[in-house]
Amino acid sequence: MIDNKNDIFKDNNRVKSKKKVFVENVTLSQLSKDVPSIREFYADQNILVTGGTGFMGKVLIEKLLRSCPKIKGIYLLMRSKKNYTDEQRLNKIFNIPLFDKLKEECPESLSKVKIIKGDITELEYGLSDSDLEFIINEINIVFHAAASVRFDDSLKDAILINTRGTNELLKILKQMKNLKVYLHTSTTYCNIDKDVDAIEEKVYKATTNWETMIKAAETMDKNVLNYLEQKILNKYPNTYTFSKNLAEELVSENCGDIPTVIFRPTVVCCAENEPIPGWIDNFNGPVGLIAGGQVGIIHVVYINGEKKVDWVPVDRAIKGMITSAWYKALEQTERNKCLVINSSTSDFIQFNNSVLFDPGTEIAKRNPPNQLLWYPFCFHTSNKYLYWFYFVTLHLIPAIFLSVLLKISNQRLKLFKLYRRIYFANMKLAPFTLNEFKFKNDNFKSLQAILKPEDVDKFSVDYSGVVVLDHFELQIDGIIRYLLKDKNYSKDTFDKRVFNLKIKFFLHVAVISLLLIGSMFVLNRYVGKFVYKRYF
Repeated sequence: MIDNKNDIFKDNNRVKSKKKVFVENVTLSQLSKDVPSIREFYADQNILVTGGTGFMGKVLIEKLLRSCPKIKGIYLLMRSKKNYTDEQRLNKIFNIPLFDKLKEECPESLSKVKIIKGDITELEYGLSDSDLEFIINEINIVFHAAASVRFDDSLKDAILINTRGTNELLKILKQMKNLKVYLHTSTTYCNIDKDVDAIEEKVYKATTNWETMIKAAETMDKNVLNYLEQKILNKYPNTYTFSKNLAEELVSENCGDIPTVIFRPTVVCCAENEPIPGWIDNFNGPVGLIAGGQVGIIHVVYINGEKKVDWVPVDRAIKGMITSAWYKALEQTERNKCLVINSSTSDFIQFNNSVLFDPGTEIAKRNPPNQLLWYPFCFHTSNKYLYWFYFVTLHLIPAIFLSVLLKISNQRLKLFKLYRRIYFANMKLAPFTLNEFKFKNDNFKSLQAILKPEDVDKFSVDYSGVVVLDHFELQIDGIIRYLLKDKNYSKDTFDKRVFNLKIKFFLHVAVISLLLIGSMFVLNRYVGKFVYKRYF
């Protein structure tokens, strides 16, 4: 059974309970009736976006161009790249299915996107004098989404990118003459070290001074910092959450008279509706494990199946970012205070960790992908030693057999290298998959209440109608189509894919049978002989 406040799935029957009110507690002040709508506010504005080539960055660009067509320009901060022109780099971004709808409805809007060469790892972003002058004089709105989201980054790299990179941007923001609002993208998980029942929508005091850590990252040897890493991180599970926590306090202390939003999404998953249902383009977080389960590569995961994980569809999160920036730029009550928003959805969309894999393998059996490597099945356990046992028996030993089959069929897949990556990825995710975190999200839901009537259709963040199983099937469809790039995942190939599944099933049964027979032979041949000699 999959427990959900809106939908209960039992024995494959859907029973809908009474729908709750989405916004029960409006925490944001109402704007005056004469303020411009979201589309009107963004009209004739120049927007700077860092992290525009990332998952959320690309969806943000697409949504702004399509829903706010009168935007003056969008400027992407990107590192210079030899042998590539700006036009070639932009074409690489735009030549993906995400932008197909925009090209149909408003193709000329793509010409509004320009590149500013810069690097968030450098002081003042390594901007040229002319680019810095343009930003200071012409940019009106800043979305800072650039960050290293790797859980295994060294402490030095994480601090320089996520913390010092934010500090360098703030130095530039303070010089800007026409800045209306600054939105800093963070994560709800940057405060999970706090001993509280739920993470509130406020800036928490960091356990370490951000200035000290930036100076240490700039001056100390990388190996020395690595040696001290566990001591410095304390309760933080990785350098990503630690460095983002420092960045939040840095923003809170230095935003001054800059209207500022700290926007914290939870686990960002595929698009629910816009612009393409199911759109996703990265294997970050649990998505990589789900993808591995779908193609029969992963058969055991280290998770607590009873714990809940908080997911937010990327299009809902992006609408929240655009709306909260509009609100903060126009509200007058708390101009000098950061608006903190937890883009969390678990009050309505409740995912147990087990949902990520139990129904997932059933979906793979009903509608298998073309790239099916082995028969899909998956165990989950929160016992580390049991996980190690399963990993050896269900991953490493079958990898030997699979490697032989792949070599015979002239296919190349470095299975042992792949399983090594899967193992370390699962270990890095363990602090999140073994535990459950709660987040208060009244500010996020209140964005729905302060929308003007003409903006509701385009910028609604109401997720109360999302059905867990439907959304999960959409997630899997998006993984297969857009991550695994399965171009033949259609009704026309269904019979062929099912036939391939049957072959994998018989191979699976054959291997299990051989392993059982082999084990019995070994027990009889050696263990039985020893027992006979010892006692008889």
